[in-house]
Amino acid sequence: MTVGGAGVTEIEERTFSTRSELIDSSIVVKMVGNADSAVHDRFKVFLNELSEAAVKLHVREAVFDFQELYFMSSSCLALFLKMVTGVLERPSERYAIRFRANQNLRWQKRSLNAVRMYAPEIVEIE
Repeated sequence: MTVGGAGVTEIEERTFSTRSELIDSSIVVKMVGNADSAVHDRFKVFLNELSEAAVKLHVREAVFDFQELYFMSSSCLALFLKMVTGVLERPSERYAIRFRANQNLRWQKRSLNAVRMYAPEIVEIE
C-alpha cells in the first residue's frame, strides 16, 4: 500500500495490523491488536518506511491511533523511541508525532508518557 505515493508496507497479521493514510498534511496510522515479538521485525520495517514517507511528503505530523492496540511489547515500543530520535536528529525535516491513546488501557498511559517525556517538543498524547 502507499501513503501519498510513498511506499509503506502495511502489516496484516492475524494478531496485529496497520492501516495508514495521508490526510491533508498528516500521516494517520491505525493500529489494531497486539504488537509483540511475532511482528517486531515487520514493525521495524514499517516504521522505517513510514519515517521516510513522512520526510518525503513533508508532513506536519504522524498520528498513531492506539484505540484498538491492546498490547505493545517493550521492544516494539523501543522502535518508536528510535523513530522519535530520528526525527529529533533532523531539525530541518522535523514533524510532530501524536498518539491517540485508549484511556482504558493503563499501559498506554505509562508507556506513551515515557515517550513524550523523551521528546516533549515533538510528541503529543491525546
